[in-house]
Amino acid sequence: MELRPVADDPPPVILAVDPEAATRELLAAELVGRYGHAYRVEVESSVIAARARLRRLRDERADVALVLADRRCGGARFLAEVPRDHPDARRGLLLAWGEQRAEREELARSMAAKEADYFVNKPRSSRDEQFHRGVTEFLDEWSRLRGRRGPVVEVIGEHADPASHEVVDLLHRHDVPYAFASATSTYGRERLAAAGVGGDRIPVLLLWDGRTLVAPTLVEAAAALGARTAPGAGVYDVVIIGGGPGGLAAAVYASSEGLRTALVERSAMGGQAGTSAMIRNYLGFPRGISGAELATRSFEQAIQFGTEVIYGGHVAGLRTDGALRIVQLADGREIPARSVIIATGVTYRHLDVPSLERFTGTSVFYGSALSEVPHVIGRDAVVVGGGNSAGQAALHLARFARRVTVLVRSSSLASSMSDYLIRELAANANIDVRYGAEVVDGDGDELLEHVLVRDRASGETAELPAAGLFVLVGAEPHTDWMPASLERDQWGYVVTGASFETSIPGVFAVGDVRKDSVKRVASAAGEGAMAVPQVHRHLART
Repeated sequence: MELRPVADDPPPVILAVDPEAATRELLAAELVGRYGHAYRVEVESSVIAARARLRRLRDERADVALVLADRRCGGARFLAEVPRDHPDARRGLLLAWGEQRAEREELARSMAAKEADYFVNKPRSSRDEQFHRGVTEFLDEWSRLRGRRGPVVEVIGEHADPASHEVVDLLHRHDVPYAFASATSTYGRERLAAAGVGGDRIPVLLLWDGRTLVAPTLVEAAAALGARTAPGAGVYDVVIIGGGPGGLAAAVYASSEGLRTALVERSAMGGQAGTSAMIRNYLGFPRGISGAELATRSFEQAIQFGTEVIYGGHVAGLRTDGALRIVQLADGREIPARSVIIATGVTYRHLDVPSLERFTGTSVFYGSALSEVPHVIGRDAVVVGGGNSAGQAALHLARFARRVTVLVRSSSLASSMSDYLIRELAANANIDVRYGAEVVDGDGDELLEHVLVRDRASGETAELPAAGLFVLVGAEPHTDWMPASLERDQWGYVVTGASFETSIPGVFAVGDVRKDSVKRVASAAGEGAMAVPQVHRHLART
């Protein structure tokens, strides 16, 4: 989010459409009564009037946070039009009580076609908290996307600066409210002058408590925000390496069962899943949940049970010392433990295109880089990859970009992407999927402007405009730090038995780093939970 002074900002808009007078009156009363102090509430009786209202709001350059429309007056078709003028507005299909069951097939088609983000039942009476839960979830999603008012961190930097991108991505993935301003903008210069620092070293972080961090490392930034960066004294029952879904699930179950638990994470909680725009097939979240929010909730849950999370720990080795397993950090510190769970996951492979390297972290991103989405608003974006993460990234980008092109090396998505994502990609008018295609070049001034794409069958090339290139292809485990006695296959994946135990007793592996694992968020979390009973058995033997 580009930072702006917020004191005089007009309130964002909630627009609702309901043709029935009685329910419209109650709907308006509930929206105004609960949200009228912070939002401008507009209620219309027809889709025609609502279309005109949205056009006026567009011309006013008003922020539209949420649009609600009754299903029975053509609400789904109307909501499908909203992103053209208000790409970040949330869209809810208003249903009478029971419609979600009676009209489930129609609703499923609307959701698959991305006509609406989700549905919400109309209020049946005053203080209908189920209705308000749906509304506040929509508003929370919008707030996360746009950046919250009153941020706890202001980042003064530059879009073309990789270090600025890294710290913004860190804040975004850990759900820290932040806002961004260019160091050369009028506002950015004023904030730097007020803090008594220059703009020659960026990024500059202005914290809520008055502290100023100048060009901090990610570890320094995390420590300033309260993260723990050093292990405690003594021996842990289990040390978990990696803060993705598998590691976080293991931490929750281990610490909740009374084991002294440490989780070591090098960069950001959530792993690859933490970069997903919206995970819609995770059990228990029918609306879907962003990877960052899932990671934040899991992290908080682990902390509440007593897990000691050590941020910034770069694990460089692992050795045994009698009954202990010693986790060695790159800075020379060691963490003794009675058992270890490896949950380091995998990372996306980089493209072997030298001309793109200078844009990495500013307009070429390995992962979905949700914090950088505002830079492609009204411009073209290119996504490389054929897996679920690539599909989720493309759908999210399509809300903002003029056009999103998905480049897939193979001739089909059927074997690599979930069916619901394939259908949603096909239904989205501003997403193109090109099969048998690869990026071979790219260029621009300070930021990427276009890429050269080659057809793998014919060899022909074509230039595509690209304000952002999001690469989510292939993956590889980084396991070369492990001792030779820990068995891995030819690609570096850790070999385990049915109990998730590796060739070193007391050392377990879960999630994507494990050979033959299912590359899904739910399976990684399940393996993390299932490994904890095996840890108990190992501890009982020793």
